[in-house]
Amino acid sequence: MMLLQDLPTPAFIVNRYAFRKNCKTVRAAAFSNGIKHLRPHVKTHKTREGCVIQAGLDIGEEELNNGDSSEVIGFVASTIPEVSMLVELACQKQCRPFNDILLGVPICQSKLFAISALKNKLRSKFKCVDTGTIHILIDHPAQVHFLHDFIQNEASSYEGGSWSVFMKLDTGYHRAGTTCDKRGVDLATEIINSPVLELKGVYSHW
Repeated sequence: MMLLQDLPTPAFIVNRYAFRKNCKTVRAAAFSNGIKHLRPHVKTHKTREGCVIQAGLDIGEEELNNGDSSEVIGFVASTIPEVSMLVELACQKQCRPFNDILLGVPICQSKLFAISALKNKLRSKFKCVDTGTIHILIDHPAQVHFLHDFIQNEASSYEGGSWSVFMKLDTGYHRAGTTCDKRGVDLATEIINSPVLELKGVYSHW
């Protein structure tokens, strides 16, 4: 094992104890405020080890399941490489929450083939009955239309069935998302009525 003083500089160093303590504090704080389920983001650390720590699965089961912390049910990723990392981790660990992934930016057409391939990999290599899924974000009707065309045509060779989506809402931050008015209701209705999409929930920056 390499010692700290033996590391060549410059070097990026993470204090594992502090990281683990921070994640445990977040899970406990969420639980104390009535939030039983969490979906942490991976974009800061971008590591498999960080995901395991965020989920609390690097600690003993007696510590994790003592009833005073929220359960991590999945992860949010910002890029295709981050999603790919989580898929690899899910296939390796063969357990939740690594197989429940939300791509946390509104979907664009250029990412569809990559996402479809990763969804197919998750389905084929994850041995449990519940293979999990990769959710995508929608905030505009045009996305519903090109997703419908893709899933009905090109994606047929990758994976059948509907795609799980979250609808991105603009709750005042004005970064992305549809408005919380008739336009948002109309978009939600269009998603619900789509034969190839399943509305899983809503997503917003606060």
